[in-house]
Amino acid sequence: MSVLLETSAGDIVIDLLTDYSPKLCENFLKLCKIKYYNFSPIHSVQKNFSFQTGDPLGPFSKDSDG
Repeated sequence: MSVLLETSAGDIVIDLLTDYSPKLCENFLKLCKIKYYNFSPIHSVQKNFSFQTGDPLGPFSKDSDG
């Protein structure tokens, strides 16, 4: 299973390892469905490995740890 992340710098396909982390994948998909990650800044990309995003709510949100 995979998710397509559309960014201003191009598309990223995220492969979900549902056999290894089923609950994590389930939670990630729930957040994707409600568009939680829309407009989140991407800080770092390591090709074929990982990427890191910022807090979608912003650093000064009442729900943020920042």
